[in-house]
This record gives sequence, structure tokens and C-alpha cells, in this order.
Amino acid sequence: MLTPLAAVWPKATLPEPPPITEEAHRGGERESDLRFSFEPNAKQVSLCGEFNGWSINATPMKRDDAGHWETTVALAPGRHEYKFVVDGNWKHDPLARVNVWNQNGTLNSVAQVWP
Repeated sequence: MLTPLAAVWPKATLPEPPPITEEAHRGGERESDLRFSFEPNAKQVSLCGEFNGWSINATPMKRDDAGHWETTVALAPGRHEYKFVVDGNWKHDPLARVNVWNQNGTLNSVAQVWP
């Protein structure tokens, strides 16, 4: 009998965000610009996640002069799961501090934006 991955690899828990101060609350939910980068020898890389409906076309990345693929995305405070699509193949972020198992038995990376 196979054991479900969730039983073997429980989801990682992130620390609670700091409390929202009166000053932060007045400003509403502010977005934060996060820079994502990937360094493969690839022809095409895009960023996919909950924030863009997991669309492989919504957030293409651009290659800089040093060969790194980069993009910057404005994300609302909260926990955001994401992956890269590298030449048509889904890849988790090897540099992410937190990676969690998804329903497909592969890893999603996690970006946390604090208010």
C-alpha cells in the first residue's frame, strides 16, 4: 500500500506575519516588488504561480547580460506558491528557503510577503 505524500512530507509552516499596525492598516494592503531569478542554460523561462493563475504565458522572464533569467512581480502581502517553466519543464526554485509538496507530488516554492 502506498503512503500519501502528505503523510510523509507535511506542508512546511511559515512563521506568523508581524501584526498589522494602525499605520500599515490605513495604507491598505501594500504590494511588494519581488525579484525572481533563475540561472539555467535555457532558451525560455517563465514564472508561474498562484498570483498569475499558474499561466505559463503571463510572466515571461528576460535574460540579462550575465545570462540570468529575471523578472520582478508586485505581490500582495501573504504566502505565494510558484514555480518556473524552463524550456517547457516545470521546476521549483532551488534557491527558495521554503519548498512544499503539491497535489502532483512535485515541489512548489514559496515566497512570503509581509505587510
